[in-house]
Amino acid sequence: MARIPKLTTTLAYDRYMAGQRLVSSVDREWRHLVLRSYLEPARQELLEAPGLRDLTLMTLASGAEHLERNLGGRWDSADMRVNDLWFVPPAPVSWRWHSISDEPLSTVHLHIERGLVDSVAQQMGLDGSRELRFGDAMRFHDPLIAAMLAALHRAARDPGDSRLYVDTLVHALAAHLLQYYSCGSDAHRAGPARPERLVPRRIRRVIDYIRANLAEDLAIAELASQAGLSSFHFARVFRRETGETPHQFVMRLRLEEAARLLRATDQTVLQIALGVGFENASHFSVQFKRGHGVTPLAYRLRG
Repeated sequence: MARIPKLTTTLAYDRYMAGQRLVSSVDREWRHLVLRSYLEPARQELLEAPGLRDLTLMTLASGAEHLERNLGGRWDSADMRVNDLWFVPPAPVSWRWHSISDEPLSTVHLHIERGLVDSVAQQMGLDGSRELRFGDAMRFHDPLIAAMLAALHRAARDPGDSRLYVDTLVHALAAHLLQYYSCGSDAHRAGPARPERLVPRRIRRVIDYIRANLAEDLAIAELASQAGLSSFHFARVFRRETGETPHQFVMRLRLEEAARLLRATDQTVLQIALGVGFENASHFSVQFKRGHGVTPLAYRLRG
């Protein structure tokens, strides 16, 4: 049997998994993260895997299991339920488990680039020596992290989901981890305040940019650069100024423009979908019905 390396990459980590891969974001145009989910065997006697350079969180999406972990020669164990969280340390680990429910076992694995965590720490005004620590416990509980993992899992299953939405989620998740799971100087220390009187003007500039580029894949970092703000600070002040997250705002403008085009032009539904930034007509129709209560064709016929 080949020797397990001490560390491996996120892309290579998949070869050490025992389960059947269900979802993967590897082929998506996502930045700074990879998400995979697996249907796991009901019993696994031993699974040896290297550590990971990227920050990796896992959660149980269905079923329940008795999970055991050998890290540094010591076995620890815990009974894991849906939304329980655990992490993969940057060191080789041995795992074994067996199901303790009648439901199939499935897991979600989220890998976040260390560079993104460092970038968000800088944006938050935290020092460069901060480390994320989750303690030695086999599992930890955090409803917000579990909800974010579930949202990213849903996005990975939806081929038409927006990169802006995913960017917003992963930046918020990194900020949450730094705020509550990092050590170094005070986690609540903030950087110098920016002149808030300039914020409304900057947000108006971003709104003008969004309106002029609805067909583009509008990433949170790109919008933040238009405002001259960090991604973390931009997301917070944008919601404060508009009452919506950047993703909600972009989606609303896209649907409003689509409705106008359905009324005023004879473009096909696919032409309109692509023209306002959707990847395909199917995803556009789902979002349009969610926003307007009817399909695009029904809306057009209604006049």
